[in-house]
Amino acid sequence: MKILSPAGNFECLKAAIFNGADEVYLGINEFNARNNIDGFTMANLKDAVDFCHIYGVKVCLAINILFTDLELQDALDIIVKAYNLGVDAFIIQDLGLIKLMAENYPKIELHASTQMAIHNLEGALYLKQFGIKRIVLARETPLDEIKRIKQNTDFEIEYFAQGALCVSFSGNCYLSSYLFNASGNRGRCKQLCRLPYTLCKNGKSLKKGYLLSAKDFNMIEKLDALLDAGVDVLKIEGRARRPFYVATATKEYKKALDGKKTSQDNLKLAFNREYTAGYFDGNGKIISNLQNHIGIFIGKVEKVNKGKNFNQVYFYSNRNLSPKSSLKVFNNGTEKSVLTAYDLKNISSGKYMLTTTQNLAVGDSLNLIIDAELENKTLSATLKRMVDLKIWAYANAKIKATAKLGGAIVEVFGEILDKAQKIPLSIEDLALNFAKSEYFEPNITEFNTDGVFIQKSKLNEFRRTVYDSLYNQLITVERVPLKAINICSKKPVKAFIDFEFINDTNCDLTAKNIVYSPEVYELDKVLALKKKCLNQGKKLYLDTPNFALKKDIELLKDLVEKTGVGIIANNYYALKFNTEIIIGGGLNVYNSVTASHYNKPIISAEDGVLDRTDFAYMTLRHCPIKNHIGGDCNNCKYSDGYLYKMDSGKELKLKRKKLSTCTFYLV
Repeated sequence: MKILSPAGNFECLKAAIFNGADEVYLGINEFNARNNIDGFTMANLKDAVDFCHIYGVKVCLAINILFTDLELQDALDIIVKAYNLGVDAFIIQDLGLIKLMAENYPKIELHASTQMAIHNLEGALYLKQFGIKRIVLARETPLDEIKRIKQNTDFEIEYFAQGALCVSFSGNCYLSSYLFNASGNRGRCKQLCRLPYTLCKNGKSLKKGYLLSAKDFNMIEKLDALLDAGVDVLKIEGRARRPFYVATATKEYKKALDGKKTSQDNLKLAFNREYTAGYFDGNGKIISNLQNHIGIFIGKVEKVNKGKNFNQVYFYSNRNLSPKSSLKVFNNGTEKSVLTAYDLKNISSGKYMLTTTQNLAVGDSLNLIIDAELENKTLSATLKRMVDLKIWAYANAKIKATAKLGGAIVEVFGEILDKAQKIPLSIEDLALNFAKSEYFEPNITEFNTDGVFIQKSKLNEFRRTVYDSLYNQLITVERVPLKAINICSKKPVKAFIDFEFINDTNCDLTAKNIVYSPEVYELDKVLALKKKCLNQGKKLYLDTPNFALKKDIELLKDLVEKTGVGIIANNYYALKFNTEIIIGGGLNVYNSVTASHYNKPIISAEDGVLDRTDFAYMTLRHCPIKNHIGGDCNNCKYSDGYLYKMDSGKELKLKRKKLSTCTFYLV
């Protein structure tokens, strides 16, 4: 397996490469899902690409938002420019852009973004028509589905291994879009899941806290299973994270793949809101009830001496601590404050004292969130690539060298040399000289000489010429430059009109088209509702869920075949059903190119190509009831009426769809 690391800026890029990344993914300030960071631009993208290629690292550019018709031309132009600069692959969510790429630039390597929500074989197979090379699976994809996709397709499989876990299915969250016109599908997510909520039922508050704040993903102990399932690339999330996080996460996963001992403490120090293997072992407990970095526990406050200006705080810890480290203080599990221990003294073995203006109390828990010494050590690491050198140095002939690195080989000639009068040029001289490089480390495999002399300045010049030639070959991408094309993206769009969603078969029917979205998909109820619709001159459609496993797809197909009803398709798996299909909000149609590809009536979840029809704010694959109320699947405590209330007063009702497993929705 390869490691794909995030690079939010050049320092993170270096941190990833110096610590073992095989690939990096980055975005430019235009058109990527992390537009809240000061990342790369088209002006410095070439420098980033060249730096990666010097180290043999693949560059994946994320152009992974939804695009309006007016933006598609710019997006296409950026991809062409970036490809011509040497970018190796592009991560894309928008199906319209993927379609344009497949039709006009089939040689460009495309990766299907995780926000396409591919989580089953049927959805993956739908993308084969676009020539996509790699699928970034939804984090919610269970092990059996990973295996099924790998065994039945030739896609490369990329799977998240470390980092933030979006509480809403595959990042398809509409809460920030609907409340603040800040679409997560457009890179503008407000992180509303990290706010406090109150779980209520029948007007009664049951629990308050960060009830939608997911733990962080950590799969380092599951790598054998992922390898066995066929995962090709491990993805580390975190383009908005610090260089230390990127360096540490990359380094620890590299060690794991090399069979070396890893450190969970180092990973926790890099960033954690507590860790989870996510949905790998089912839809388990992923909620942390913490919204930010908690680091690692190092001890409790034993004594406090209050002073006029500063307080002395005493505590014990079995960890070696260094001054300028940062600590987070907790009281009864609640974050209390953060302090930087500028004045930290190791009084005796395991006993520390720090001075602070903050009011800490005996019993407060101390968590280390920044280890200053470890960060300095980690970020000071560099990396040079070993170059195999053969050098010929004979009197009355030009000094010659061949340099080989990977598939790159250069041959360089320098000055005509004279016979040495005193001390001849030695292999040690060459090794010391050729070690003077930012990128390369010499491995002189052959040195042929009859005892010559060369001026130091001439040898320096020769070294620079050799390395410059090698550098230029490494950064040169052998490809024919592509030319930009003009597209006519605006096309007619078919809108699905005069419809209503219902979840109760006994309710009054008012619209021409009835969309049945039940909690449980039961044949007799669908047949009864179809008969009711026919009697009233109405047409029935079945709303298909945006998450479905193999058993669920078989059930839904069987239901559609037996009833003959049309469907609302909310994920790619449903597009192969043999019935009339309406494109639902879950497929995120944002422009007319995507709409024209389907050539079917559209329901839009966001104001893009059409005015929106509200979709669920969030799709939850974890069980909120298990997390916050208790019980298990054999003792299910769910019933209708639960809701999440924001401090603003906004209420989000909790609903469920029950197939082979339960999926919950906030509506």
